[in-house]
Amino acid sequence: MDKPKHESKPTTTVPHVTYDASEIEIKGFCLRLRTVREGRGLTLLDVETNSNGQVAAVALGSYERGDRKISLSKLFEIARIYNMPASEFLVDAGAHIEPGRITVDLRKITQVPISQSAMIVRVFKSIAQQRGDWNGEVLSVRASDLSNLQIFSGLSTHEINTFIAECTVSRSK
Repeated sequence: MDKPKHESKPTTTVPHVTYDASEIEIKGFCLRLRTVREGRGLTLLDVETNSNGQVAAVALGSYERGDRKISLSKLFEIARIYNMPASEFLVDAGAHIEPGRITVDLRKITQVPISQSAMIVRVFKSIAQQRGDWNGEVLSVRASDLSNLQIFSGLSTHEINTFIAECTVSRSK
């Protein structure tokens, strides 16, 4: 039996650059694709309907499992449906969230132009109750809290950064 000369890896070629996508990166992309959809409360069929049939439910499920390669045009179509930049699918969700702690002004959350602000308030109130350190107005949160919020809410890095810019207060040292 003849053996193949080499195993093929997914590659992206840019002039003068060849990039071999690792299995971990591909799985991360697929997970982000699914997490964003689920975070928005959409089923595969909802996405198909919202795209007017441009993104088939079966195909999207295959993209999310990593069983099928996605074209750039499909990625852009999916990003349009989710109302977010396509680049958000390509970067690890926590990659752009600054490490450390921030202090969130809970009174400002509802004024931030993020549709999920009510959900953010519920999450932060739960964190405060678990820690027992909430005075009703501000809460100190870790970058990992924001990363988890991003994963479970489906918020984009841009939305998280907008939230941080609008709702944090200066910390005295």
